[in-house]
Amino acid sequence: MSDTTTPELGQDVLFGIAQLALEQVDGLRPLAPPARVGEFLTGRRAKGIRIDRDGDVVDVDLNVTVRYGTEIPAVAERAKRVVREAVASMTGLEVRSVRVTVTGIDVADDDADGADG
Repeated sequence: MSDTTTPELGQDVLFGIAQLALEQVDGLRPLAPPARVGEFLTGRRAKGIRIDRDGDVVDVDLNVTVRYGTEIPAVAERAKRVVREAVASMTGLEVRSVRVTVTGIDVADDDADGADG
């Protein structure tokens, strides 16, 4: 048995790692894109994460929304770092790029439920 054999990693594993890493970043969340027919049938959704893999090299695209009042450049850099580190450390793959696109702002409406009292 050779130590150089790397296990095959399914696309869902890479998505899961990126998704869990993003959950550590306060102030943003992945955008849930409109479902396509195949996603309805399989039950799988990318949730604003796209990962392109070419052998042992991956490129990650993140479409996110940020909470109003969040410093966008800082949270985007943190997202890049945590996703890059998580994917690289857990899979051994080279993460060539992580691109973050902010597609919207979440306005917190935590006070809306109790405002009429």
